[in-house]
Amino acid sequence: MAQEKYPASCPWDLGPDQKLSHLGQWTLSNGEEFVTFSKREGDLNWFMIKRNDQEAEKFLAYQARLTYQKLLEKGFKLQVPK
Repeated sequence: MAQEKYPASCPWDLGPDQKLSHLGQWTLSNGEEFVTFSKREGDLNWFMIKRNDQEAEKFLAYQARLTYQKLLEKGFKLQVPK
């Protein structure tokens, strides 16, 4: 069974090279599709992930990382605020 690739870094990671970790949410888009990641209030082990206009779902931090990586592999791009 192939092992899933764990993303090297996500925009919410802390560190000297991270410039987006202070944001409350991060959006990936691909054409008209978009997925928004946000940290859950008061619990950094959980993320809320919302696809397009659907209801947000709760994911553990490692699941959010894997979802983020899979979306990047499918051609989604991180929308960087100006």
